[in-house]
Amino acid sequence: MTDPINTADFERWLTGARAGLVKMADSIVKDEHEAEDVVQDTLEAVWREYAGGNVGSLRAYAARAVWLNALKRRSRLRRHEPLDAEALRSRGIPEPAHVPDEDRELTGWELERAIGGLPSRQQAVIRLRFYGGMNFREIGRALSISMNTAASSCRYALAALRNALQISHDKEQ
Repeated sequence: MTDPINTADFERWLTGARAGLVKMADSIVKDEHEAEDVVQDTLEAVWREYAGGNVGSLRAYAARAVWLNALKRRSRLRRHEPLDAEALRSRGIPEPAHVPDEDRELTGWELERAIGGLPSRQQAVIRLRFYGGMNFREIGRALSISMNTAASSCRYALAALRNALQISHDKEQ
């Protein structure tokens, strides 16, 4: 039988964390309903581990579990999914939010294509940092790397994204 304090703590944590976990999963699977399913399925397993006392940092453990399960779900659902904006729009997948640049408007698909071109660790760090809202210490715990490695991976990823997006901008002109 589980301790009621653990249940209350978990439910309190879940109230604040669920939206961020869904947003992170959605950034990977590109489907809100699939993201909800990933989070729900993952949280059942996270609860079992948490209730059993096997979880040190609940936030980091849950983020890593959602991340890995979303990647598994994406690979099962969309083998080699093209990131062609028109093809995705025609399938009803909304364009991700975009961040305007001073010189031009960057579409969410361009950003996602650039993120998808990064090495897997850099993709994970970028998504956990900017979609999941985690700090470098939490990212380090979630990915089993040091806080400094998480920070440097983020720095390298941002530099690679700037370069990739600049190259794509130059090709358009």
